Amino acid sequence: MRKSVISFILAGLLVLGGASLWRFLDNNETDRLPDDLQPFTLDERPQPDRYLFDYTGVLRHYQEGVHLYLENLGSRFGMEALVVSIPSLPPGYSIQTLAVDLTNNWGIGRYQDGRGLLLLLVEEGRQVKLEVGYELEDVFTDALSGYVEDLQLGSYYRAGDVGTGMIAVMEMLEQRAQTKHLGKYTSVQIARADAELLAGGAGATRNLERYTNKSAEPESSQAPNRGASSPEQAWEIMLAKWAGEGREIPVDIYTRMTRIAMGDPDRPDPRTLGSLDHWRNAEYQVLNDGDYAVIWFGAIDGWDNAPFLFCNDGSGWKFDIVHQRRLVVMTQAPKWQVSQGPYPYVAKMYKALQSTGKDLPLAGEDLYRCADDQEIADRIADLQKRLHASPDDAGALIALLRLKVITGQRPAQIRPLLEQAGKLAPERPERHKYSAIFNVNSFFQYETALRDIERYIELRPGDPFGYEVKGFLLYRLGRYRDSIEALAEAVSLYDDSGYAYALMARDYVMLHREADDQAKPRYQKKAFNMLQKAEGVTVLDPQRLVWLRSWMKRRLGETSLSAHAAAL
Repeated sequence: MRKSVISFILAGLLVLGGASLWRFLDNNETDRLPDDLQPFTLDERPQPDRYLFDYTGVLRHYQEGVHLYLENLGSRFGMEALVVSIPSLPPGYSIQTLAVDLTNNWGIGRYQDGRGLLLLLVEEGRQVKLEVGYELEDVFTDALSGYVEDLQLGSYYRAGDVGTGMIAVMEMLEQRAQTKHLGKYTSVQIARADAELLAGGAGATRNLERYTNKSAEPESSQAPNRGASSPEQAWEIMLAKWAGEGREIPVDIYTRMTRIAMGDPDRPDPRTLGSLDHWRNAEYQVLNDGDYAVIWFGAIDGWDNAPFLFCNDGSGWKFDIVHQRRLVVMTQAPKWQVSQGPYPYVAKMYKALQSTGKDLPLAGEDLYRCADDQEIADRIADLQKRLHASPDDAGALIALLRLKVITGQRPAQIRPLLEQAGKLAPERPERHKYSAIFNVNSFFQYETALRDIERYIELRPGDPFGYEVKGFLLYRLGRYRDSIEALAEAVSLYDDSGYAYALMARDYVMLHREADDQAKPRYQKKAFNMLQKAEGVTVLDPQRLVWLRSWMKRRLGETSLSAHAAAL
């Protein structure tokens, strides 16, 4: 064990994650509003059970994920948080007075004893205001509001990524909500936390017009720069660079996809800088196996304890942002998990809690490999040049969409491609396939992804992948019988699918939990039958099977699993 500095990038680098801020729509896009959104009125809240009122359409692609998040935030912490976007301010109103009147007239937090939050966005002038209910003001301070609206939300806005900007804001709200809920804090501790945000006591209102819209794109092909000689050296150099102490170190510790994702990786997000002091004394291990390594702080709660992933791309050890975003999931604060799936690193982090939220059956060309990083970056650059020269080149568009999705690029880089593909190639099944993958990996939008994959199945009914993904989505939505039906279609097309059998085992376990005493034995038998099938496929997934057996043991009991093993 040793001590070092870690500046951990939260959702801005991670999965659910990515990066930026409120990008308001052009006038011709403002009519794309949800069908069930009732007209805006200042007098009273249009819908009492709704938490996202997006009257500009700025979050039209993320409605499902954002609304579910706000709903969960309220139920977990006994508070009410709303997001409202409107095209312009009513006559005679400033954004401050409108936020106050909306909070009062809509009764935000009224039934939670004043524990209410309103994030108000005004398209005209691109203004944003975080209004805080009186019972939350001791924790959701002016300094916090200034940080969220200016440094955090503002920095993401410059990158033009509305989806991940929303994630970043929700992260900070959740952290403070957790502090308030536990109640173990003093005013001195809150003041210290505010100081670490670098907000400088700034006011809570910011005009976002001054930010420019920048996004990183791959540079032209170039010879790979030499990476570090070990994961530990790459880690130490990266920390030095983030601290502003390693500018002259002639080692490149970022893959090209990391550079594309982060812009200037040596100038990290302000949240990252705020964590430097905390991580300066953190102990860690290097879990190394082949070309993949984990900077490991232990399987303990705390978002700051989540691991960091490095790989050797052939030129040396570098930070692997693609797998970082895909695999490390920040769940309900302060917990983090590691995604299940056919990815490197997962076996090394077996002690961590496992997430199945993004457990898609990806394979072949849809799996990113660090060794292909240079080639992928060059390919992205070439495809972008082709599209610039020939904007109607549907083949280049679909190829670029695939690469952007499998490398976990930010929503602002993927959404325009999906919209363009909808116009150029509406009947290309790949458009719907990669839209489904994107919606799962970026925002856990299962209903939205289900519509995507059902269209994919219509266009490509002979591909078991579509039915496997449909089964996964239905499982996540709690529709276990429908999930089994979809997975049965998958194995009718490909009867050696360990993924489908393992997922059906989980479906039957969940049905067992819901069943009456008479039906329980039948579902338990079916669950173990599916486990046996998963254990008998030609190409085994040992890590998935280890996790599945452990999961089933916790839910069905040690005796049942022992009986299954004896039967084998």
